[in-house]
Amino acid sequence: MKAHSDALEITANNLANINTVGFKKDRSFTSMLRETISDSGFPSGIGQTVNQSVRTERIVDYSDGVILPTGRNLDVAIRGDGFLTVQTPNGERYTRNGHMHLDSNSMLRTADGNPVLGVSGRPITLGPGEVFISDNGGVYLNGEEMDRLRVVVFQDRSQAEKEGETLFFSKDGGMPTVRTDMVVRSGYLEQSNINAVQSMVEMIAIMRQFESIQRSVAHEMNDMNSKVIERLGRSG
Repeated sequence: MKAHSDALEITANNLANINTVGFKKDRSFTSMLRETISDSGFPSGIGQTVNQSVRTERIVDYSDGVILPTGRNLDVAIRGDGFLTVQTPNGERYTRNGHMHLDSNSMLRTADGNPVLGVSGRPITLGPGEVFISDNGGVYLNGEEMDRLRVVVFQDRSQAEKEGETLFFSKDGGMPTVRTDMVVRSGYLEQSNINAVQSMVEMIAIMRQFESIQRSVAHEMNDMNSKVIERLGRSG
């Protein structure tokens, strides 16, 4: 029941972020864990006994979402495995949310207000004029290239961990690889990769399974209670 409750929470969170730009849905699956009871105080022989319990694992689905045109020069969508690099109070983070804007100091920031980093390793700062972002991530001001978006890829995606809804960081503390051959679509945004109908079907199926297990547990407990009462009555 706990595993199905966790899976339901994951699916509900996916649906809540269906309109979040660059959101990558989570997928759930259950695994059987064998947990020893050696610390329970039983003799070592019994301590080798294992119990089986169910745990829900959360796996990120990195498949591309649909890209839609916005007409804004500061909106970008990355095709393939790349992530934009941003600076946060917790350090460098990586995102697929390419909805950017210029602040009052002409610094390029994401929708969350995080400075966008260039290949120089510094926040991209521009000035007044016409801004254009090329297909290779070059950031131009009045036709002059000022910097290039720092697009990175995780060589081992198992080391990528979510932070919030659209940010990722490297669990092992390593730096993802900078790629200069990624395709960047200016004037587009990548939508979440959530299929609303599929997610609703999954939610209904999980709820039915949960209710089925709940009924089974209730039936077992009622049957057990009746037997206990009957035996206690006979003992009396």
